[in-house]
Amino acid sequence: MNFSLRQLRGFLAVAEHASFTKAAAQLHLTQAGLSAMVREFEQSIGSRLFERSTRAVLLTDAGRTLLPVAQRMVDELGGTLSQLTAASTPQARVLRVGVTPLIASSILPQVLRACSAAQPEWRVEVADMDRSLIQQGVEDGTLDAGFGAFFQKAAGLRRRGLFPAELVLAQSAEHAARTRRAPLPWQRLDPASLIVLPSSNPIQQLIDRHVPRMPDVANLPPRRVYSHLETILAMVESGLGQAVGPSFAALTGTRWRVQLRALTPRVALDYAIVTRSGRRDSAGLTAFVDCLRAAAQMREP
Repeated sequence: MNFSLRQLRGFLAVAEHASFTKAAAQLHLTQAGLSAMVREFEQSIGSRLFERSTRAVLLTDAGRTLLPVAQRMVDELGGTLSQLTAASTPQARVLRVGVTPLIASSILPQVLRACSAAQPEWRVEVADMDRSLIQQGVEDGTLDAGFGAFFQKAAGLRRRGLFPAELVLAQSAEHAARTRRAPLPWQRLDPASLIVLPSSNPIQQLIDRHVPRMPDVANLPPRRVYSHLETILAMVESGLGQAVGPSFAALTGTRWRVQLRALTPRVALDYAIVTRSGRRDSAGLTAFVDCLRAAAQMREP
C-alpha cells in the first residue's frame, strides 16, 4: 500500500465539500487532476471511497471509516513536520502568520516594524489571504497563527478574540454629511443601495440575516457585488452606494474617505486569532499580537 499526504488531503477536501469542484478550488487543483488523484488513492488502498452522481458526491462505508483516521494522520503529520522544520533551522526564529487583506494593507507595516523592535531575533513571514485559506493553513501547520473574522469552528484549533468589532454602515463622506450620526436601526436600511460581498461569503450571510428583504420589483437594478472589502470601501467612497461591513474597517484610517455609522441592534463580528490547540504561544507570536492590538487602538476613531 502506497499513498501520499497530498492524496489524504485531497480525500479530506472532497469529503468536506461533497464536491470535486469545490474541493479542487480549495486545493488550487483542476477538477480532473483531483479526480485522478482520488482514483489513484482508491486503487492504492483497494476500496471505493465515494459514490459519485450528477447531484452529489457521498462517502461510501469505507470512506466514512477512513475519514477520522485520515484527518488525525494529516493533523499529526502536519504539526510534526512543522516542528521538524523549525528544529532544523535553529539559527532563524520564524513566525508564519496569515492575515486578511484589509488588515494586511492597512496597519500591518506598522505592526511589523513594532514587532521587529520588540523581538529582533524573530522574523515574521506574512501571507495575506482569504479567511478560509488562513484557517486551512493553521490546520495543516503551514501557518503558526491566523488573524481574521472566523465563523466555522474546527477540531484541533483554538480561537481567541483580539478586539471587539461589530457590523456597521459605511457611507461616503458626502452621504454621511447629509444624514444623522445616531445609530441606524437595521429595518431602516435601504437594501437596494447596498454594495455587497458574494452571497457565499460568511460575513455577507451574517449581514443578510439582518438587512430588510429586497422588494420584489422586476425593474430594480442588480446589486453591486465585489469579492473584497477593500473594493467595496473604494466604491462607497466614490458615492456608488453604501455598504454594511465590520467596524474594524476603521483601521484603514484615511485610506478611503468613508464614514462608519453604528447599526442597532448591535451585531458582533470580532477580530480573532486562531492557533492549533495545545500549543503555547511563542515569544514572537506574543509580541506580534501585542503590537497588533496596540496598532488597532491607535487607529480607533
